[in-house]
Amino acid sequence: MFRSTTSHRALAPNGSGIRDRLCGFAADTSGNMSYLAIVGSLVMMVFGGVGVDMMHAELKRTKVQNTLDRAVLAAANIENVTDPRQVVEEYFTAMGMGDALTTVDFDQSATAKRVTATGNSAIASGFMSLIGVNSLDAYGLATAEHATANVEISMVLDISGSMGWNSKIVNMRSAARNFVDILMPPDGEALTTISIVPYNANVNLGTTTASYFTLDDLHDYSNCVIFDDAEFDTTGISPTEILTRLGHFDLNSTNEYTTAIPGPWCYTGNTGAVMAHSSDPAALKTHISGLNAGGNTAIDLGMKWGTALLDPAARPAISAMAGDGLVDAAFAARPAAYTDPETSKYIVVMTDGENTTQYDLKQRYKYGMSDVWIDDRGNSDPSDDRFSLLVRDRAGTTDDVYFWQRYENSYYSYRYRGAPDGGSNARRMSNADLFARFGTRAVAGKLYVQPYYDGYVSYNQYYDVYYAYEATVGPDPADARLDTICDAAKAQGVVVFAIGFEAPQRGLDAMRNCASSPAHFFDVNGADLEETFASIANTITQLRLTQ
Repeated sequence: MFRSTTSHRALAPNGSGIRDRLCGFAADTSGNMSYLAIVGSLVMMVFGGVGVDMMHAELKRTKVQNTLDRAVLAAANIENVTDPRQVVEEYFTAMGMGDALTTVDFDQSATAKRVTATGNSAIASGFMSLIGVNSLDAYGLATAEHATANVEISMVLDISGSMGWNSKIVNMRSAARNFVDILMPPDGEALTTISIVPYNANVNLGTTTASYFTLDDLHDYSNCVIFDDAEFDTTGISPTEILTRLGHFDLNSTNEYTTAIPGPWCYTGNTGAVMAHSSDPAALKTHISGLNAGGNTAIDLGMKWGTALLDPAARPAISAMAGDGLVDAAFAARPAAYTDPETSKYIVVMTDGENTTQYDLKQRYKYGMSDVWIDDRGNSDPSDDRFSLLVRDRAGTTDDVYFWQRYENSYYSYRYRGAPDGGSNARRMSNADLFARFGTRAVAGKLYVQPYYDGYVSYNQYYDVYYAYEATVGPDPADARLDTICDAAKAQGVVVFAIGFEAPQRGLDAMRNCASSPAHFFDVNGADLEETFASIANTITQLRLTQ
């Protein structure tokens, strides 16, 4: 069996037990906080609160500063005609900080604008008031300027046939004109020169620019130049260097009645021509407005000339143009040296396509004399000229045979004779003159096809004249040449902006490779082209934060 026992304490009166417990609790020191710990905790709480106050103040300061940055950039834009104070005020109002803006100062001229603004927003402190700091200031300062330095620009513009599709040439002309307006504001100080370099299958220097360089004397019908691959390794073209002229020919026309080829591979006169270092916005925009689409695409040739017009080697040509009143005298010393710290050089190149095959006359048809004689009938009217072809050349004898072909009173006739039509009045045509008069197909059809049927010339002779031209550069070598000249330009410090305008992937890749960086490459469509040109122009005019 079990017995219960009770301790003496358990039998103590009730009041005495409570008193003992209270005394024990008062004497027990386990878990007590020292005075130092209490003070330390309070200090830590205060400093933690200070950190919270400071964090709130920094967030507010960041908001003030970001608003200042955006506001002064917008206000400093030369194109923004709104009063700079109003622009900055509107930014702060939109951010709900209208009372934080303290000052706005600005200076402006036709070519430069500088805006400085300050802001301050007081924040009531929480914990910091315990140490006597009742508020914190979130202060900000920002300065932006938009100014045009000495700038040389080459605009390398695609005018190939595909630019005529879907009004692309219209969009390009509008975008390029707006580009000029941004860089050359009305009544502004002239600091910028722009060269326009249109290109399709070639670059037409035009009669004006060509006269300040040295093209060979092959002919004077047109002014396009061909280059060897090695010539893309360097950026300069000296005005005294003899340049190889492209043959003047038309590879498509079959018109046998024409007095001049209707579609020359190189444009004639100043159609789609180069304009060098102009500071006249009206003249530049007029020239741009006259650009029309046609032909193949040779971006490498466009870049070669765009780069050459920024290279100091071209200075003698530009100086001579200034002396003749074609370039403002203030820019007679351009292109500036690449090392000139006060001058920036830019190329803006755009394409809607990709490099295609380039052609020239075969060497045997480009140089020397042809087998065709012309009788101009003793007058300057080319419409009644007569032509004959030497089909049998019996050297050292008088037994030569000439094919005569005539159109008289809408009647076609032909014959074979021992002398050219016109006799001693006839003269032998150079190949350059012959292919400037008729397309290669027209020469074959007019003078070779009947003698072929009659057994006087072989099919190979007829075929060779029909295709009197040959491919000189294919798409792959053209891409390689483009890469080379782009790299050469960038190595000299030229900034290259490259635009693919609704271009195929190969063209986009070429533009991306040519651009100074991924940020300098643009893949655009439709009306976005104008915005892209404007963005580039604003970048060139150096809209930036300076403080």
